[in-house]
Amino acid sequence: MPAPRPDRLTLVAISALAYVAGVALHEHLGHATACALLGGRVTELGAFYVNCDYTGMSSAAVKAVAAAGPLISATIGIVSFRALRHIRGDARIAFYFTWLLGSLGLMSAAGYFLFSGISGLGDLGTDADGVLHGATPLWGWRLAFAVFGAVAYWWVVRYAARRLDAHVNGVGRSRIRAARMMALTTYLTGAVAFTAIGLLNPHGFVIVATSAVASSVGGTSGLLWMMQLLDRRRVVAGPGLAFARSWRWTGAAIAVTLTYAIIFGPTIRL
Repeated sequence: MPAPRPDRLTLVAISALAYVAGVALHEHLGHATACALLGGRVTELGAFYVNCDYTGMSSAAVKAVAAAGPLISATIGIVSFRALRHIRGDARIAFYFTWLLGSLGLMSAAGYFLFSGISGLGDLGTDADGVLHGATPLWGWRLAFAVFGAVAYWWVVRYAARRLDAHVNGVGRSRIRAARMMALTTYLTGAVAFTAIGLLNPHGFVIVATSAVASSVGGTSGLLWMMQLLDRRRVVAGPGLAFARSWRWTGAAIAVTLTYAIIFGPTIRL
């Protein structure tokens, strides 16, 4: 008899909720808050970007604003994984949501080092508002960021897989396949949601390509292969991560995702 699996609609809903929560905290609790606290003025609040007027701010303060997003993502990841210890075994939806929020946060933080190191773009990049702006020797810093990002991303994916391993029910290859389908559903949900919201921005497709798609399709690509790292010899009995349809979680996800898209997708100009 096949092991029970999570309800697909609820899985899609909590995946969208985790993705939106992660990017909202990165942009608004991270960049926007740092801009305001360090003497800048927030001029635009978008779904995937924050524009800050840096007039009168020091170079160090500008770099701090850029670093605030990845720092918040890393903090969210650490806090979420610590919170997993306090979630009841029967609270399976809450467990998966918290695990996913933590995984997305740590993958985002590590991914920025890799992405910015290779491309020179993004929060840790070489642009005037990037952490690496003016760094010398620039090639050395970019190489160091890229190498650190690759190693950190690999560690994050392995760590996330280990924390989920004991909760994926089933045995052998069927357990791995089920975990891969769950992760693929989550990944595609995030990619579709981010792309759809990104298309609402007033600055054109460049935001979709460099922010919305890059952070979802690229930044969370670890979801596509991390389940291969699960222990193939482990047998997990019981419901594991199987959960029934939850209209409460689904309703909350729809409300949060649509609200974020409607308010921040077209951008708030201040």
